[in-house]
Amino acid sequence: MLKNENGSTLLVVLVMMLVFTVLGLSILSTSIGGAKRTESREEQVTNDLDSIRTLGEAVAFIKEMISSEYNSKNPDMSISQYDNLISDSILGNSFGYQIENITGEYSSINENEDFTRVLQVTSGKYKQIVYITGIPSFLKYAVGSRGILTFNGSTFVEKGNIYANEKLVISNQAKYIYNGESLVENTTYPSVYSENENLLFIENEQIDYCSNNCYRVNEKNEHEKVENHFDSLPINELSRAFQPTAPTFMREENEYVAVDIEKTFKEKLKLAGFLASHVDPYVLEIDEIISQGMASPSVEIVNSFDNIGQSPSINGYLYPTHGEQEVYIDTNSLIMDDKSKWIIVDGNAVIENIGNQLMEVSANILITGDLTIRGDIAFDSTIYVLGDTTINNVNITGYNEGELILLTQGQLEIARINKFRDSNEVNSIKAYLYTNEDAEVYAMGSYLHVEGGIFSKGNLEINAYRGAATDKETHIEFNKGSDNDATASRLIIKNNKKLFLNQSQGLPKIDRLEVVTDLMKKSR
Repeated sequence: MLKNENGSTLLVVLVMMLVFTVLGLSILSTSIGGAKRTESREEQVTNDLDSIRTLGEAVAFIKEMISSEYNSKNPDMSISQYDNLISDSILGNSFGYQIENITGEYSSINENEDFTRVLQVTSGKYKQIVYITGIPSFLKYAVGSRGILTFNGSTFVEKGNIYANEKLVISNQAKYIYNGESLVENTTYPSVYSENENLLFIENEQIDYCSNNCYRVNEKNEHEKVENHFDSLPINELSRAFQPTAPTFMREENEYVAVDIEKTFKEKLKLAGFLASHVDPYVLEIDEIISQGMASPSVEIVNSFDNIGQSPSINGYLYPTHGEQEVYIDTNSLIMDDKSKWIIVDGNAVIENIGNQLMEVSANILITGDLTIRGDIAFDSTIYVLGDTTINNVNITGYNEGELILLTQGQLEIARINKFRDSNEVNSIKAYLYTNEDAEVYAMGSYLHVEGGIFSKGNLEINAYRGAATDKETHIEFNKGSDNDATASRLIIKNNKKLFLNQSQGLPKIDRLEVVTDLMKKSR
């Protein structure tokens, strides 16, 4: 029987046309959707770039206003004049920048007495915190030197910037001393967290770099630099000297603001009641000021650190010494709630915890001699030292979310901190450490996690290992960490710009304001 197939070909053609039409529409729809998504992403990227650019312009505007209207034109303006500058010229700017004063969120800042202000700049989904404060420049950096900055080994700068005035020296060998013997250990180069977030400032743009046999020990048991193994490194080859991540080189636009420790010391003595309000402290020697203070009704002479700081009429507590005698601050708790009051040690001081419980120190201290810090201590203090400072065999934490800001006129040595411990066993050291001379930092058997910064007016040399270190009694056994794991470093520095706000009363007084920015953040 014959089948009637009339029209079947037409039906097949129509079905095929329908299939291809649907397929074509699907492809077209996908293309249109993709184009819209691409357009949307391009629009988002454009908006982000516009916001970031506007944010940068607003921050630059704040810097220019403070530089021109305060630092250059009228550094002696009153608080009320300064408030008008902030509210009228900066917050009420004619450019439409969204700038808000959020200083009120920081309880440690007294806007009636302090020039420190915290502003928040907003553009689109991006925000950035801007600090305006009269701080010395060293507080802006995670690590730095006005002389030569040397990284021997594996320092890890997790957050913050690096500063070197004369020269930066980098090697992949670290020096250390064990049982009196000078030794050298191979390790990896230093690293930062992000090339976009960590900047390197070198005033003279000079870098020396060594990759092999950088140091030796001579017959006198002294470390000796092998000069001909160090080569000059061009700025554009920074990645050769950092592992795994190099910072971004940047020229410092702002003038360096130095700190005068002796001048500040005299200012603080006057604030502590050692001189009458009409007396100029700068024309007197420090021992003359202390001598006059002994007869002041605002100064109490003490021979113990127990239960001081209670009298409302006393601004200064003087502990005099005799000859080479050291003053031991070894009380379990030294707490002074009023940070405008000062403890003065006229001589050498040792802050030491000899007990089993954590020692707590929350007081501002002036020391005319040397300072040694030992033991487990929690600090919330600003300390000025006219002599040398040694910090060793110590575990330093923050008291009541505070920190230690230490400025020493003499040399600074930091060693044997959290010795032979691992990163999961130690707390952060919330401290800014500054010296007017040279400084040496060792993190070989020690483990240092500094939340703050380390800075030297002289040369600063840092020796740090990346990996585990075990004391074998006759030697240190090193177990090298991964070249690409910067967090395995035994010295980690994280600059925290908020810390100095807690110690505003103890900081040095300077005649210009700095504008310091925090990292840019994007809201979701």
